[in-house]
Amino acid sequence: MKKKKLTKEERLRYDSLLKQMKYYEKRGVEITLDGRELPLEEIAAACVIKEPQAYMGDYIWDEKGELSEIRYDRIRRDPGSKDGRS
Repeated sequence: MKKKKLTKEERLRYDSLLKQMKYYEKRGVEITLDGRELPLEEIAAACVIKEPQAYMGDYIWDEKGELSEIRYDRIRRDPGSKDGRS
């Protein structure tokens, strides 16, 4: 991912998301971005930085009702819609 200087708002969101991800990772929760295991810093940056695509977290629970995985997947955008979302 190409590095860019974060705005103050992006930095706050990045720090908050990264802290949350580290909390879950310590508890054994697998965290992926588009199906790939990447460094948490890279996943947080992709989710926070305003890019043409956006990511949404999908929380996966096991049969015991415990969080086992968080999958951040790209949300497909429809360029014809008013807000750019599908």
